Amino acid sequence: MAEEEKGVVRQHWLSRVFRSVSLRLFLILFGVVSAVFALQAYVNLRSASREWSAVLEQSASRTSELIKSGTHYGMLLNRKDEVHQNIIRIAQAPGVAGVRIYDKQGTIIFSADPAEIGRRVDMQAEACVVCHDRSAPLRSVPASNRVRIYLSPSGSRVLGVISSINNQSECSSAPCHAHSPSQTVLGVLDVMMSLEGADQQLADMKRQTVLWTLLMVGIVGLTTAIFIYRVVRVPVSRLIAGTERVARGDLDTRIHIGTRNQIGLLAESFNRMTEDLGRARKELTEWSEKLERKVVEKTEELGQAHRQIVHMEKMASLGKLSATVAHELNNPLAGILNYSKLVGRCLQDDGPTSDERPEVMRYLDLIQKESRRCGDIVRNLLLFARPAGGEFALQHVNPILERAAMLVHHHTQIAGIRMETEPLAGDDQVVCDADQLQQALVALLVNAVEAMPHGGSLMLKGEADDGVVRISVTDTGVGMSPEVQARIFEPFFSTKDGKTGVGLGLAVVYGIVQRHGGRIDVESAVGRGTTFTVRLPRQPGPGLAERRPAAGAS
Repeated sequence: MAEEEKGVVRQHWLSRVFRSVSLRLFLILFGVVSAVFALQAYVNLRSASREWSAVLEQSASRTSELIKSGTHYGMLLNRKDEVHQNIIRIAQAPGVAGVRIYDKQGTIIFSADPAEIGRRVDMQAEACVVCHDRSAPLRSVPASNRVRIYLSPSGSRVLGVISSINNQSECSSAPCHAHSPSQTVLGVLDVMMSLEGADQQLADMKRQTVLWTLLMVGIVGLTTAIFIYRVVRVPVSRLIAGTERVARGDLDTRIHIGTRNQIGLLAESFNRMTEDLGRARKELTEWSEKLERKVVEKTEELGQAHRQIVHMEKMASLGKLSATVAHELNNPLAGILNYSKLVGRCLQDDGPTSDERPEVMRYLDLIQKESRRCGDIVRNLLLFARPAGGEFALQHVNPILERAAMLVHHHTQIAGIRMETEPLAGDDQVVCDADQLQQALVALLVNAVEAMPHGGSLMLKGEADDGVVRISVTDTGVGMSPEVQARIFEPFFSTKDGKTGVGLGLAVVYGIVQRHGGRIDVESAVGRGTTFTVRLPRQPGPGLAERRPAAGAS
């Protein structure tokens, strides 16, 4: 695993190196400079080689003319030994590889090497074919074909220069060996100059040129590298490091280049940009803190206003129920009054007889039941009217359904509505605020009763799954159109006149359900009734108020 990590790091480092702008710039400049120096060295070597060849050709030509001049008088007097000795002495000079004189038939008549005298050369050889491979004899050797270069038996190069020995007037009129005036060329002088020394000097010059070229390329490359490093690499690295620090959020970063070129101007622009960004971030931070404080203040104000609205809506619902509660209390109170009078009559005399005692006991039992009924009504009203404290605890849902139904029971009787309650089967426990949940259900039930002015049926039903408790309120009232359904949970939206409603009931219900981490759905059609379904999770999310189990939860 460590080797793989090292390989990845090495590959990443190589990738960064090859993507470096300074490296690419150095390679381009170094390549161009190297190519220019190499081309210049090649051109200089070619020029020097041509100059050396021209100098050697001129030297060989001068030597040839010198030999012809030195041997002219001896040949004119036919002093062959003198001519031969002169050729031998000339051939011993430094740089002279050999001297030959051919007659017109190609026979060597004079040579620095005595063994060659009398040997006939091939007329198709390089030195002979120029003149003899023609239909008409030449009067002189062409200048362009006088020079040849070949390898000697020892392997060194040899420069050969041939020149014609012309038939001059003193030669054709000499009595010793007069030639016909019509004969233009009497023979050929072949001077061979060794190129070994010249080649050695040329090789030394090539080595020196190559070494100096490499040295100059190295110096220029090193200078270029230092220049690029100081002018490009270092400033660009500082810019990259600065941008990375800014990307991490350090807006106090400043880059110091120290030059006034374009990179320096870029660094100054970068510094101004980070300074502007720092000021902007400081201003945004101050505005954010100020806005956060304002939001907290407004949230507290809205929370207080919402609590007041919830309490007002609860009081409004309580006011709507007051007439019903009055009727609900009148019935048991009237029974208590009547039965207490009957008991009083029985006690006016000597007391109830043995036959009247069971009847009196029945009256007392009825008085107790009716008194307990009044106490339950009053206690439920007090629980409903008490401000919600937001206390979440593990509660049983069925008792909450019963209390909500009890609060609106007489109201439904007066309106001629048949009400049914279907409690949850099985586990009915849920973490909730019992008072707020009862308030929401009473608001839904009152809303359903008001939607059935001519009577109908009302169903309060509880259902449960493993993680969700569903409570539905179904009426057979006037129903709602899709347009009304889309706005029923908006605050102050109401389909009633201003005297009977302010449009906060369903908005409060929606808020209570949201605080419990649940949701409320509505299904309705005009003329077919409405069903509100409240879905509550058994364990609301952590954003709710602290939950603690209620001892003795109902």
